[in-house]
Amino acid sequence: MGTTSKYVTLPCDCKCCMFVISKTQWEDGDIDYIIMAQDSRLDDDYNTVWGRIKRAFAVLFEKPVTFNDVFIKEETTFRKLVSDMTALADTGL
Repeated sequence: MGTTSKYVTLPCDCKCCMFVISKTQWEDGDIDYIIMAQDSRLDDDYNTVWGRIKRAFAVLFEKPVTFNDVFIKEETTFRKLVSDMTALADTGL
């Protein structure tokens, strides 16, 4: 099945992590969103030696390592998130 994807990325100020939002439209018209926190450096909290080795090689070749992501299937849920984020940005404390 064919897809079209677009991404919005926001690196953190120290450039070690990246906030990524992807939107994928499938051939049948379905749309999926994924929100990810990606890290390009090693962390000390891996469960296995093999996991550490794989991620170390990924970092060497500048591949992002995704630690967490949120899958959103409904367009209305994503639009509410964007609306809530806009309202939060506009709110004074």
